[in-house]
Order: sequence, then structure tokens, then C-alpha cells
Amino acid sequence: MKCNTFSIRHGYDKKKCLVLARCCYTPGLMVATAQDLDVNGCDLFSGIRLSLSYDDGKSWSEFESQGGLSPIEKGDYITVGCDATPMHHKKTDSILLLGHTAEYKKGSSHPTGLRRMTFYSIFDKYKKEFRTMEFLEMPQGFDNCGNGSGQSIELDNGDLLIPVYYKKENEKNMYSVVVRCAFDGERITVLEVGNPVTVNVKRGLYEPSLICHNGEYYMTLRNDECGFVARSDDGVNYTDLQLWKWDDESILQTYNTQQHWMKIGDELYLVYTRRGANNDHVFRHRAPLFAAKVEDMKLVRASEFIVVGEKGARLGNFCAAPYKDNSSVVMAAEWMQPRGCEKYGSDNNIYISMITAD
Repeated sequence: MKCNTFSIRHGYDKKKCLVLARCCYTPGLMVATAQDLDVNGCDLFSGIRLSLSYDDGKSWSEFESQGGLSPIEKGDYITVGCDATPMHHKKTDSILLLGHTAEYKKGSSHPTGLRRMTFYSIFDKYKKEFRTMEFLEMPQGFDNCGNGSGQSIELDNGDLLIPVYYKKENEKNMYSVVVRCAFDGERITVLEVGNPVTVNVKRGLYEPSLICHNGEYYMTLRNDECGFVARSDDGVNYTDLQLWKWDDESILQTYNTQQHWMKIGDELYLVYTRRGANNDHVFRHRAPLFAAKVEDMKLVRASEFIVVGEKGARLGNFCAAPYKDNSSVVMAAEWMQPRGCEKYGSDNNIYISMITAD
């Protein structure tokens, strides 16, 4: 396994930092998105920015604001698109940005937590910018849901499998579900909603991500106490929900943090964070980023390696995406909270890692 990791930008003014850095690859063009975080608040985001690469990710433009992805003000409230992930839709040769919204009351330092919507935006290849946000129209009962930090799948016919999470009325725990959608290059339309999955552990299951490998579909899910994985034959309905474990049956010590998938050659890998890496000084042990091979819905301990090392700042809000030649790319930003994490060497670096087979 070869992992080439380097920083594409850095610089921290102790007032705001770029977070939620994610990218996708197409031949001749890679796009990356990130957004500013006010370090005086909690998940206090502003509009999404865009950076471009024309040399397969070796060099990147500055992250520029996107007018179509700016916060929306309505009365006393501000709606911000966030937790977004770009993906290449092969059938229409489009680059899609999928995410969800956070709602803020003006003057507040944190989201209200009252409403989520799944948004999407299409990249305009001629103007080199993302278009105005559109919102996914969900069936009744799923109106307060979001595709936050998720990996979606394009099927052979061009349909999309989009994972979302939501709360049922009068319940505290969250459910995750996969939505099959049509996409014609302009609009995303819901066709089918799968079976919801959750656990009776604090906050349930959320921030799901999908992958298809050897004809089967897998979903990895965040929980406050541990990570979970489920399997599907059709990509929509998931069963066999279980804890993430090593091949010796011990539990993977990840918690309250997302995980994502990548393929290297013919092998499936999970990218994650965990305890037990001399990283007690990192918020929720969200760095380093590790990866390990997946076999029979378990992680092969002997295959584990570090994708991005730690310098005190968390890296848990990251992406993993297909790259050229059956390899994968990971992008992560140093999230400069809590205050003082920079004393370990972090400087709001945005890292990119190209992972290839030997």
C-alpha cells in the first residue's frame, strides 16, 4: 500500500478556520469544497467555498466563495448549507454537491437543531462555480432530514442512492435510511425510500455512508458510543446491522465520529478514527485518520495504516472518494477547536492523500 499525503493550504488566524474539506475526481478536473468555521461558536459555519485542481490534485486554487451556496436569510433565521460532499455523476458527466442545512437564529453561536434539509448543487463547468442550492423534496414523514457528510452511490442506470438521517416525531434518537433517486442532470427526484435503521443508544445512528463492493452494498454509521455497519442486496434496504469489529472480534474503539469507505484495487477499506493511538489530547480522538481492509464486515487488524497523522487538531470530518487507476483519495482539514490545539503543530492544514496499491 502506498499513501502519499501532503498539505494543500494552511494558515490559522485564531478567529476562523476552513473545515469540512472534501473533494471528488474527474479526468482533468478535481473539485474541493470547504467552509469557514467561527471558532467562537459551536458548528458556526458560513458559506461553502470552492477550490479547483487541473493536475490530479497536486496543486489547487485558492478556496473561493460560491454565491449560489451563500447563507439564506429569512426573518430572524439564517440557513447555511454545510457538511457537503462532491461526487461525479458519470451518466450525465455532472459534478454534484450533496449535503444538508444548519439553521441559526441571528446572533446565536450555534445551530437551532430544529430543522434539516438535504440540499444539492450542480457544478457549472463553463462558469467554474456551483449553482444555487436546490432542496430534495422528501416524502411525508421525512421532511426533517439531511445528507450530512455522506458518501452516495451512482447505480449503472444513473440513479442515485443517497443516505440520509432524520428524527421521528417525539423521538430523541436518529434513524438512517437510503433514498433511491433519479437525476437527469438538473433535478434530483425521490423514487424509493428504504428501511430505517437505528439503535437504542444515545442519538441513534446518523451520518451514514455507502459503498458497493463485489455486488453487495454496505453502510457505515456514526453513533455516540461506537461505529456500526450494515449490509444490503439492493442498496436500499439494509440488514445485518452490527458493531464495527476487528477480525479477532474485539470492538473498534471509534465513537461519535463518521467513517468513510474507499476501494484500493479490488480491496475494500474503511477510513476511521479511534482511541488508543497516543491521541488522548485530540478532541474525541478524531486524529490520526486510519484505514484498514474490510473482510466479511470486519476490519483486518494487520492491514491498518495511518492515512493522515495528527498534530493536535481533529480530522474527523473528512472524505474518501474514488481516484484514478482504481485508487482512492482522502481529504481532511485540521479543525482548530478546542482552542490551543495548535500547540501540537496544527495550522488549519488541508491534507490530501492519494492511496494506491503497491
